[in-house]
Amino acid sequence: MHDVIVIGAGPGGSTAARFLAMSGLDVCLIDKDEFPRDKPCGGGFSRSIIDDFSYLKPRTTEFLKGIARVGVLHSPNRRIVLEGKVDMALALRLDFDYVLFQEAISAGASPLTNTRAKRVSVHDTKVSVELTNGETVQGKIIIGADGVTSMVAREVGLNKRWPSSSVTACRVCEVPTSTKDILDRYSSDLKYHFFTNFGNQPGYGWIFPKHETINIGLGIVGTHARGLPRTFDAFVKYLKRRNLLPENADLSGSKGALVPTAGPIKQTVVDRCLLVGDSAGQVSPLTGGGIGHAMKAGRYAAQVAAHAIESGSLDATSLEEYQSLWQFDFGGGLQKQLVAQKVFTSPFTNLLFHIGSKDDRIQEIVSESLAESSGGDIDVIQLTYRTLVVCLREAFKL
Repeated sequence: MHDVIVIGAGPGGSTAARFLAMSGLDVCLIDKDEFPRDKPCGGGFSRSIIDDFSYLKPRTTEFLKGIARVGVLHSPNRRIVLEGKVDMALALRLDFDYVLFQEAISAGASPLTNTRAKRVSVHDTKVSVELTNGETVQGKIIIGADGVTSMVAREVGLNKRWPSSSVTACRVCEVPTSTKDILDRYSSDLKYHFFTNFGNQPGYGWIFPKHETINIGLGIVGTHARGLPRTFDAFVKYLKRRNLLPENADLSGSKGALVPTAGPIKQTVVDRCLLVGDSAGQVSPLTGGGIGHAMKAGRYAAQVAAHAIESGSLDATSLEEYQSLWQFDFGGGLQKQLVAQKVFTSPFTNLLFHIGSKDDRIQEIVSESLAESSGGDIDVIQLTYRTLVVCLREAFKL
């Protein structure tokens, strides 16, 4: 019997598995795919993650595809553009996830890939995971890092399913091109772009220029996403007209994805189980970014799980420390971003852009959040204050 079973070897699961294995525990890391594998995603995250997880520094040449330094935010009516200088690291998920997976295996985790976990049973003394190949794996505790459609969350009763209003349906493509073409279009700063409510639909579009690819994507809240393919085509045509995408762009690699964007679920632990990353909804409601949050949550989950195994107390009360740790670290920021999401998808968004265009500090606050700088913790109070200041200044010409 293993000490810990981790289901899902993305950023959250692999990070948890690495820290658990480093502490000397017997870890089984299960994933439905064979690695390396790709995942539809923008591949942008806060540069601070590389410093925070220092074991990544010697391997940056294996996954880092540029540092984008200027964020550009477009209003729904496309008439107003806000810019801010905030660094964002860029990677291909094919490379980045593989490095994280390798780190977990090198630390001692036992991989079980190309195998899907289909059922979880929590007992008084163990956890059993039934696999699609007919085998059953047992452990003392389980960490569910198996994404937005998390089987673990469903089986243990923490989240039966996300309502359509709580997820964003995305269309994503990594478009190959030359480095020269990228520098010509986005400058040496690798300007990255966000588009609010494209096609008058609640959601966001993006462009992340990397060394030899341009990552483009469009996300629409699930309740409005039926026309996503058509809106994505319109988005592509718009980018070409604006010279932000080559006319001959190869979009054959376009893929769909779901992202939880309504904030985290209320409870992320039960007896002998913790949830990490997308499975727990630990994703920015504003941008759909979740790599950094998942990795931090994975480290906290490993810390709490290791202590629980050592003490022999594996009930929900003993695991509650995990909930406290991630909530204190970035949970408040996710709630602020949820408020910001509602603001940016409101009928007043164009007016807010007009106000923001008159104040550098507002643009800095928004850019820091979009780039997940410092965890993407948008300061809603300061943003509101600055907005009022600008309104008064304009009204009285101060």
